[in-house]
Amino acid sequence: MRDGGDTGILKAMNERSLRALLAHRPTLRQSWAERLRAAPIASPLAHPDTLIHMMDRTLDQIFHELTNPASPRRRQPALPRDFCRCGHNPLVAYFSTASLAFQTTLGQCADETPITRDDVEAVNRTLNRIARREITTLCALCQRRAESGATTAGRQSEDSPS
Repeated sequence: MRDGGDTGILKAMNERSLRALLAHRPTLRQSWAERLRAAPIASPLAHPDTLIHMMDRTLDQIFHELTNPASPRRRQPALPRDFCRCGHNPLVAYFSTASLAFQTTLGQCADETPITRDDVEAVNRTLNRIARREITTLCALCQRRAESGATTAGRQSEDSPS
């Protein structure tokens, strides 16, 4: 649902679609946990048992933002896969598996109630916004960040002709 014109500002998710998604929350959580357990483990913090305990809080946050949008928000692209230079941020896999679980669950909801492209975009926008915030926060605290940047810079200077 767009808010007049081509401003890129979007409104909240359709209430009926949101209720259907909320009704599927247990299935969504189970699907997410299964996907997370099947994902490769990049670091000790990325162990599924470490991350699964965060799911309820994240789902609460997502559904709260979908239900009560504080104000219309502009779209933000998802973070690129290589955003985390060291590759050890456990939230990258956490949110990518969440995205897959939401898409599957939205497909299941579509069997019961019409899910529009705008509804799917509202979920993706909300998930991307939360993922961006959480992933960038953890990457900012990463002690390997400086090492990765130095290593990358070192490789680039080695590759450049003298």
